[in-house]
Amino acid sequence: MSWLERYFFNPSFFQKCLAFALLPLSFLYALIAILNTKFRSQVDFKKPIISVGNLSFGGNGKTPLCKAISREFEGVFIVLRGYKRKSKGLILIKHQNNILCEVAQSGDEAMEYAFCESIEGVIVSEDRIKGIKKALRLGAKVILLDDAFSKFHIKKFDILVEGKPLPYFDFTLPSGAYRLPPYFKKKANFIAKEGEEFYRYSFVKENVKAILVTAIAKPYRLNEHFDKARACYFFSDHHHFTKEELENLLKKHHCHTLMLTFKDYVKIKDFGFKCEIIELNVELSENFKEQLKAYVRSFDAIG
Repeated sequence: MSWLERYFFNPSFFQKCLAFALLPLSFLYALIAILNTKFRSQVDFKKPIISVGNLSFGGNGKTPLCKAISREFEGVFIVLRGYKRKSKGLILIKHQNNILCEVAQSGDEAMEYAFCESIEGVIVSEDRIKGIKKALRLGAKVILLDDAFSKFHIKKFDILVEGKPLPYFDFTLPSGAYRLPPYFKKKANFIAKEGEEFYRYSFVKENVKAILVTAIAKPYRLNEHFDKARACYFFSDHHHFTKEELENLLKKHHCHTLMLTFKDYVKIKDFGFKCEIIELNVELSENFKEQLKAYVRSFDAIG
Protein backbone atom coordinates (compact mmCIF):
# COMPACT_ATOMS: atom_id res chain seq x y z
CA MET A 1 0.00 0.00 0.00
CA SER A 2 1.42 3.39 -1.00
CA TRP A 3 1.88 6.31 1.41
CA LEU A 4 -1.17 8.04 -0.06
CA GLU A 5 -3.36 4.95 0.32
CA ARG A 6 -2.25 4.51 3.93
CA TYR A 7 -2.98 8.19 4.55
CA PHE A 8 -6.55 7.87 3.24
CA PHE A 9 -7.48 4.37 4.40
CA ASN A 10 -5.21 3.31 7.27
CA PRO A 11 -3.39 6.41 8.56
CA SER A 12 -0.58 6.45 11.10
CA PHE A 13 -0.67 8.87 14.05
CA PHE A 14 1.40 11.39 12.06
CA GLN A 15 -0.92 11.07 9.05
CA LYS A 16 -3.98 11.63 11.26
CA CYS A 17 -2.41 14.81 12.62
CA LEU A 18 -1.65 15.94 9.07
CA ALA A 19 -5.26 15.28 8.03
CA PHE A 20 -6.59 17.52 10.83
CA ALA A 21 -4.02 20.22 10.03
CA LEU A 22 -5.26 20.29 6.43
CA LEU A 23 -8.95 20.62 7.36
CA PRO A 24 -9.19 24.32 6.37
CA LEU A 25 -8.15 23.34 2.84
CA SER A 26 -10.68 20.51 2.88
CA PHE A 27 -13.49 22.90 3.79
CA LEU A 28 -12.47 25.16 0.90
CA TYR A 29 -12.23 22.17 -1.48
CA ALA A 30 -15.67 20.94 -0.39
CA LEU A 31 -17.22 24.37 -0.95
CA ILE A 32 -15.79 24.60 -4.49
CA ALA A 33 -16.82 21.01 -5.27
CA ILE A 34 -20.38 21.67 -4.09
CA LEU A 35 -20.65 24.90 -6.08
CA ASN A 36 -19.47 23.05 -9.20
CA THR A 37 -22.55 20.81 -8.95
CA LYS A 38 -24.95 23.79 -8.82
CA PHE A 39 -26.33 26.38 -11.20
CA ARG A 40 -26.58 24.21 -14.33
CA SER A 41 -29.91 23.22 -15.82
CA GLN A 42 -30.38 19.48 -16.17
CA VAL A 43 -30.27 17.93 -19.64
CA ASP A 44 -32.73 15.10 -20.25
CA PHE A 45 -31.89 12.96 -23.29
CA LYS A 46 -34.95 10.75 -22.70
CA LYS A 47 -32.72 7.71 -23.22
CA PRO A 48 -31.35 5.21 -20.70
CA ILE A 49 -28.11 6.63 -19.32
CA ILE A 50 -26.41 4.77 -16.48
CA SER A 51 -23.58 6.36 -14.54
CA VAL A 52 -21.09 4.31 -12.53
CA GLY A 53 -19.09 6.44 -10.13
CA ASN A 54 -17.71 6.81 -6.64
CA LEU A 55 -17.22 9.54 -4.06
CA SER A 56 -13.72 8.66 -2.94
CA PHE A 57 -10.24 9.00 -4.37
CA GLY A 58 -8.66 5.97 -6.04
CA GLY A 59 -9.92 3.05 -8.06
CA ASN A 60 -12.98 1.18 -6.88
CA GLY A 61 -13.14 -1.25 -9.76
CA LYS A 62 -15.51 0.77 -11.94
CA THR A 63 -14.14 -0.69 -15.18
CA PRO A 64 -14.95 -4.38 -14.49
CA LEU A 65 -18.30 -3.27 -13.03
CA CYS A 66 -19.17 -1.33 -16.20
CA LYS A 67 -18.19 -4.34 -18.30
CA ALA A 68 -20.47 -6.55 -16.21
CA ILE A 69 -23.37 -4.11 -16.66
CA SER A 70 -22.78 -3.95 -20.42
CA ARG A 71 -23.32 -7.70 -20.67
CA GLU A 72 -26.94 -7.25 -19.53
CA PHE A 73 -27.98 -5.16 -22.56
CA GLU A 74 -27.59 -4.72 -26.32
CA GLY A 75 -26.42 -1.62 -28.14
CA VAL A 76 -24.28 -0.38 -25.25
CA PHE A 77 -22.00 2.62 -25.73
CA ILE A 78 -19.66 3.81 -23.02
CA VAL A 79 -18.60 7.43 -22.63
CA LEU A 80 -15.67 8.36 -20.39
CA ARG A 81 -13.15 11.10 -19.91
CA GLY A 82 -10.16 9.04 -21.05
CA TYR A 83 -7.90 9.80 -18.09
CA LYS A 84 -4.16 10.15 -18.85
CA ARG A 85 -4.70 9.86 -22.62
CA LYS A 86 -2.35 11.77 -24.91
CA SER A 87 -5.17 13.52 -26.74
CA LYS A 88 -7.96 16.02 -26.16
CA GLY A 89 -11.52 16.48 -27.26
CA LEU A 90 -14.01 13.89 -28.44
CA ILE A 91 -12.60 10.73 -30.03
CA LEU A 92 -14.53 7.68 -31.20
CA ILE A 93 -12.44 4.76 -29.96
CA LYS A 94 -14.62 1.86 -31.05
CA HIS A 95 -17.69 1.48 -33.25
CA GLN A 96 -19.26 -1.95 -33.66
CA ASN A 97 -16.27 -4.31 -33.98
CA ASN A 98 -13.76 -1.74 -35.17
CA ILE A 99 -11.11 -0.17 -32.91
CA LEU A 100 -10.28 3.16 -34.47
CA CYS A 101 -7.20 4.49 -32.64
CA GLU A 102 -4.18 3.59 -30.53
CA VAL A 103 -4.06 3.37 -26.75
CA ALA A 104 -2.10 6.62 -26.47
CA GLN A 105 -5.09 8.50 -27.89
CA SER A 106 -7.74 6.55 -25.98
CA GLY A 107 -6.18 5.95 -22.58
CA ASP A 108 -5.86 2.49 -21.01
CA GLU A 109 -9.39 2.25 -19.56
CA ALA A 110 -11.08 3.20 -22.83
CA MET A 111 -8.99 0.68 -24.74
CA GLU A 112 -9.89 -2.05 -22.26
CA TYR A 113 -13.56 -1.26 -22.93
CA ALA A 114 -12.87 -1.37 -26.66
CA PHE A 115 -11.81 -5.02 -26.39
CA CYS A 116 -15.01 -5.94 -24.55
CA GLU A 117 -17.36 -7.74 -26.95
CA SER A 118 -20.54 -6.64 -25.16
CA ILE A 119 -19.74 -2.95 -25.71
CA GLU A 120 -20.69 -1.69 -29.18
CA GLY A 121 -19.11 1.75 -28.96
CA VAL A 122 -16.52 3.61 -26.88
CA ILE A 123 -16.18 7.40 -26.83
CA VAL A 124 -13.77 9.56 -24.85
CA SER A 125 -14.69 13.16 -24.20
CA GLU A 126 -14.07 15.63 -21.41
CA ASP A 127 -17.52 17.01 -22.22
CA ARG A 128 -19.93 14.17 -21.45
CA ILE A 129 -22.82 15.98 -23.15
CA LYS A 130 -20.96 15.91 -26.48
CA GLY A 131 -20.04 12.27 -25.93
CA ILE A 132 -23.66 11.29 -25.25
CA LYS A 133 -24.90 13.13 -28.35
CA LYS A 134 -22.30 11.34 -30.48
CA ALA A 135 -23.30 7.95 -29.06
CA LEU A 136 -26.98 8.59 -29.77
CA ARG A 137 -26.23 9.64 -33.36
CA LEU A 138 -24.42 6.31 -33.79
CA GLY A 139 -27.46 4.38 -32.58
CA ALA A 140 -26.72 3.72 -28.92
CA LYS A 141 -29.58 2.03 -27.08
CA VAL A 142 -28.01 2.22 -23.61
CA ILE A 143 -25.25 4.62 -22.57
CA LEU A 144 -22.85 3.95 -19.71
CA LEU A 145 -20.95 6.86 -18.18
CA ASP A 146 -17.74 5.90 -16.40
CA ASP A 147 -16.96 8.10 -13.38
CA ALA A 148 -19.72 10.68 -13.88
CA PHE A 149 -21.51 10.73 -10.52
CA SER A 150 -20.82 14.45 -10.04
CA LYS A 151 -22.33 15.34 -13.46
CA PHE A 152 -25.70 16.24 -11.94
CA HIS A 153 -26.57 18.36 -14.98
CA ILE A 154 -27.21 15.12 -16.88
CA LYS A 155 -30.37 13.17 -16.08
CA LYS A 156 -29.22 9.60 -15.48
CA PHE A 157 -29.42 6.54 -13.24
CA ASP A 158 -26.60 7.06 -10.75
CA ILE A 159 -24.84 3.99 -9.38
CA LEU A 160 -22.47 4.81 -6.55
CA VAL A 161 -19.81 2.16 -6.01
CA GLU A 162 -18.82 1.50 -2.41
CA GLY A 163 -15.73 -0.65 -2.37
CA LYS A 164 -13.52 -1.86 0.45
CA PRO A 165 -11.90 -0.53 2.54
CA LEU A 166 -13.84 2.68 3.22
CA PRO A 167 -11.86 5.91 3.81
CA TYR A 168 -10.74 6.36 7.42
CA PHE A 169 -12.11 9.91 7.74
CA ASP A 170 -15.33 11.35 6.29
CA PHE A 171 -13.37 14.36 5.01
CA THR A 172 -12.96 15.69 1.49
CA LEU A 173 -9.56 16.11 -0.11
CA PRO A 174 -6.86 16.78 1.05
CA SER A 175 -7.74 15.69 4.63
CA GLY A 176 -9.72 12.68 3.44
CA ALA A 177 -10.35 10.58 0.36
CA TYR A 178 -13.74 12.04 -0.60
CA ARG A 179 -14.15 14.14 -3.73
CA LEU A 180 -17.59 15.28 -2.57
CA PRO A 181 -18.95 15.31 0.99
CA PRO A 182 -20.31 11.87 2.01
CA TYR A 183 -23.88 13.19 2.30
CA PHE A 184 -23.94 13.26 -1.52
CA LYS A 185 -24.60 9.51 -1.29
CA LYS A 186 -28.26 10.50 -0.94
CA LYS A 187 -28.23 11.64 -4.57
CA ALA A 188 -27.45 8.12 -5.84
CA ASN A 189 -30.23 6.02 -7.33
CA PHE A 190 -28.46 2.85 -6.26
CA ILE A 191 -25.52 2.16 -3.96
CA ALA A 192 -23.55 -0.89 -5.08
CA LYS A 193 -21.66 -2.36 -2.14
CA GLU A 194 -18.91 -4.85 -2.82
CA GLY A 195 -19.83 -8.20 -1.31
CA GLU A 196 -23.57 -7.41 -1.35
CA GLU A 197 -24.63 -6.05 -4.75
CA PHE A 198 -21.58 -7.17 -6.69
CA TYR A 199 -18.81 -9.70 -6.20
CA ARG A 200 -15.29 -9.29 -7.49
CA TYR A 201 -13.05 -12.18 -8.52
CA SER A 202 -9.93 -12.68 -10.60
CA PHE A 203 -8.07 -15.57 -12.18
CA VAL A 204 -5.13 -16.44 -14.40
CA LYS A 205 -5.62 -19.13 -17.03
CA GLU A 206 -2.05 -20.40 -16.83
CA ASN A 207 -0.34 -20.84 -13.47
CA VAL A 208 3.19 -19.87 -14.47
CA LYS A 209 6.07 -18.24 -12.62
CA ALA A 210 5.90 -14.86 -14.30
CA ILE A 211 6.73 -11.33 -13.22
CA LEU A 212 3.62 -9.55 -12.03
CA VAL A 213 3.60 -5.96 -13.27
CA THR A 214 0.70 -3.58 -12.76
CA ALA A 215 -0.26 0.09 -12.89
CA ILE A 216 -3.70 0.03 -11.29
CA ALA A 217 -4.86 2.23 -8.41
CA LYS A 218 -5.13 -0.55 -5.81
CA PRO A 219 -2.69 -3.34 -6.67
CA TYR A 220 -3.44 -5.17 -3.42
CA ARG A 221 -6.64 -6.33 -5.11
CA LEU A 222 -4.35 -8.77 -6.93
CA ASN A 223 -2.83 -10.17 -3.72
CA GLU A 224 -4.06 -13.72 -4.37
CA HIS A 225 -1.72 -13.81 -7.39
CA PHE A 226 1.41 -12.48 -5.66
CA ASP A 227 2.57 -15.94 -4.61
CA LYS A 228 2.22 -17.19 -8.18
CA ALA A 229 4.69 -14.58 -9.44
CA ARG A 230 8.47 -14.68 -9.48
CA ALA A 231 8.46 -10.99 -8.53
CA CYS A 232 5.91 -8.16 -8.24
CA TYR A 233 6.29 -4.57 -9.42
CA PHE A 234 3.71 -1.85 -8.78
CA PHE A 235 3.70 1.35 -10.81
CA SER A 236 1.58 4.47 -10.40
CA ASP A 237 -1.98 4.30 -11.73
CA HIS A 238 -2.15 4.66 -15.55
CA HIS A 239 1.66 4.46 -15.86
CA HIS A 240 2.86 4.36 -19.48
CA PHE A 241 5.23 1.41 -19.71
CA THR A 242 8.27 1.39 -21.96
CA LYS A 243 9.55 -1.73 -23.64
CA GLU A 244 13.02 -1.17 -22.19
CA GLU A 245 11.89 -1.03 -18.55
CA LEU A 246 9.94 -4.27 -18.91
CA GLU A 247 12.82 -5.97 -20.72
CA ASN A 248 15.12 -5.01 -17.85
CA LEU A 249 12.75 -6.53 -15.29
CA LEU A 250 12.51 -9.78 -17.24
CA LYS A 251 16.30 -9.98 -17.57
CA LYS A 252 16.77 -9.22 -13.87
CA HIS A 253 14.69 -12.24 -12.89
CA HIS A 254 15.70 -14.51 -15.81
CA CYS A 255 12.07 -14.69 -16.85
CA HIS A 256 10.27 -14.48 -20.19
CA THR A 257 6.62 -13.99 -19.13
CA LEU A 258 4.69 -11.02 -17.73
CA MET A 259 1.57 -11.41 -15.59
CA LEU A 260 -0.67 -8.34 -15.77
CA THR A 261 -4.24 -7.08 -15.91
CA PHE A 262 -5.95 -6.38 -19.22
CA LYS A 263 -5.86 -2.66 -18.43
CA ASP A 264 -2.05 -2.94 -18.34
CA TYR A 265 -1.88 -5.37 -21.27
CA VAL A 266 -3.48 -2.96 -23.76
CA LYS A 267 -0.53 -0.60 -23.28
CA ILE A 268 2.16 -3.22 -23.98
CA LYS A 269 0.42 -5.61 -26.36
CA ASP A 270 2.63 -4.56 -29.30
CA PHE A 271 5.92 -5.02 -27.42
CA GLY A 272 6.08 -8.72 -28.27
CA PHE A 273 6.30 -10.11 -24.73
CA LYS A 274 4.72 -13.36 -23.65
CA CYS A 275 1.88 -12.39 -21.31
CA GLU A 276 -0.51 -14.08 -18.91
CA ILE A 277 -3.61 -11.96 -18.30
CA ILE A 278 -5.15 -11.58 -14.85
CA GLU A 279 -8.87 -11.48 -15.60
CA LEU A 280 -10.68 -9.06 -13.29
CA ASN A 281 -14.38 -9.85 -13.34
CA VAL A 282 -17.50 -8.80 -11.49
CA GLU A 283 -20.71 -10.74 -10.87
CA LEU A 284 -23.87 -8.73 -10.23
CA SER A 285 -26.50 -9.71 -7.68
CA GLU A 286 -29.98 -10.50 -8.98
CA ASN A 287 -31.32 -7.41 -7.22
CA PHE A 288 -28.72 -5.24 -8.96
CA LYS A 289 -29.60 -6.70 -12.36
CA GLU A 290 -33.33 -6.15 -11.80
CA GLN A 291 -32.81 -2.53 -10.78
CA LEU A 292 -30.85 -1.88 -13.98
CA LYS A 293 -33.31 -3.69 -16.25
CA ALA A 294 -36.33 -1.96 -14.70
CA TYR A 295 -34.71 1.42 -15.40
CA VAL A 296 -33.87 0.56 -19.00
CA ARG A 297 -37.30 -1.01 -19.62
CA SER A 298 -38.90 2.27 -18.58
CA PHE A 299 -37.57 3.72 -21.85
CA ASP A 300 -38.84 0.76 -23.91
CA ALA A 301 -35.26 0.27 -25.09
CA ILE A 302 -35.44 -3.46 -24.61
CA GLY A 303 -38.15 -6.03 -24.19
